[in-house]
Amino acid sequence: MPGRARPSARVFAAAVSVALLAAAPATADLSGQISSSKGKDRSLSSQIGSDAQRIHRYAVRVDDLRQRLVGLQQSLDIEQVQLNGLQSRLRTARARLVKLKLAYAHDRSVLSQQLVAQYEVDRPDIISVVLGSHSFSDLVQTADDMHAVADRNTSTTVSVKRARSEVTTATKRLSALVAQQQRVKAAALIERDQVDQIKEELLGREIGVQQSRAKKQAQLVSLRAHRKGLEDQLAKLQAQAAGFDDAGPGLPAGGAGTFAGHAGAYGFFPAAGTNYSVGNEPALAARLDVLGKALHLHLIGLSGYRSPQHSVEVGGFADDPHTRGEASDTPGVESVPEATLRHYGLTRPFAGAAEADHVQLG
Repeated sequence: MPGRARPSARVFAAAVSVALLAAAPATADLSGQISSSKGKDRSLSSQIGSDAQRIHRYAVRVDDLRQRLVGLQQSLDIEQVQLNGLQSRLRTARARLVKLKLAYAHDRSVLSQQLVAQYEVDRPDIISVVLGSHSFSDLVQTADDMHAVADRNTSTTVSVKRARSEVTTATKRLSALVAQQQRVKAAALIERDQVDQIKEELLGREIGVQQSRAKKQAQLVSLRAHRKGLEDQLAKLQAQAAGFDDAGPGLPAGGAGTFAGHAGAYGFFPAAGTNYSVGNEPALAARLDVLGKALHLHLIGLSGYRSPQHSVEVGGFADDPHTRGEASDTPGVESVPEATLRHYGLTRPFAGAAEADHVQLG
């Protein structure tokens, strides 16, 4: 795991280097293609990451616009209710005005008839009224009638004028309010349409970026599949050049058996203080021993099981495979191809030179 020093297998590395010289042209070409593929991989991954950020920004803006549209629609609904109320009041005012105009026309007609009658009949003076009255009661009644006619004429004229003035004022005020509400509603409609257009444009851009990202992701999957094929070819060439390949003996029938410490130059050798007795560690040690003996490798078991605390102290993690008894850091297997490891029931799960000696059960 990262964060610790690893001893190197100098003898093995030197032997492999010499053997690889014969296959140098082919391996160099494959290595170049793999390197180029990794460069494209990084570029596509970076572009996909940028597209994801753009999509997130678009989504945030679209959500904001949706909320704004909801607010605008609520405002429009309120304005419409107010407008409907004003228009209803306007219709009522106009109907009242029509009735008052009819009453005004009738009162004007009555008033006109009264004025004509007054002009056609001699205006009685006080002497005529007194002489023509048969009694004091007749005198009072005649005077009251004359005052009542005058009062009625005056009252009718004033009432009609006042009503006409009030209705005219109310109609103008309501008409102004209706016009104002209609302008507000029209402005809100225009703003809503503009926001909706912006939202549609953003959605179009977001969809375009999503399609572009999907295309890049498909390209990335294809690129990695192609690179995997190249890496398998390179592993076979390296295995052949180093004197071992998938045609080697591999695990014997029935498995690798039980690991037991031994002397000799080849096989698996746990370092002092290491623990290969927990979880999958015994089986892992046994397979590494078979691999080392078959390929003439001296494999050093530098780290098997370790406690979460110890794993953190040496640069690992509190829940990494070592803390579950599932891994071994084994200097000596760095140059063994993945295909060969699989042949012996092993795998190298983490990519990169820093993890080249980290193996687990395949």
